[in-house]
Amino acid sequence: MAKVTVAVYTTLRDKLGFSRKDFDGKNLGEIIKQVCALKKGISEILMEDKNKIKNHFVLTLNSEIIDSSSFAKIKVKDGDIFHIFPPVSGG
Repeated sequence: MAKVTVAVYTTLRDKLGFSRKDFDGKNLGEIIKQVCALKKGISEILMEDKNKIKNHFVLTLNSEIIDSSSFAKIKVKDGDIFHIFPPVSGG
């Protein structure tokens, strides 16, 4: 098991009550399951289905953008930082 820091912003930060928190897991799928289990309604905000994060969130692992449809299989190691950025908009 690796200790991974999860960083969340805006709506997720407000709902979860933290901006950064450490989680233990073997891959990002395990980490996301733990995040979703923290509070009711987080899964509905974040997940499109059981294995896919909604496309409008931007995910990075150690500053590298990762695909929201394949995140669950990505292995993690101690010290990794997983960011879940909110939807981006502008005009």
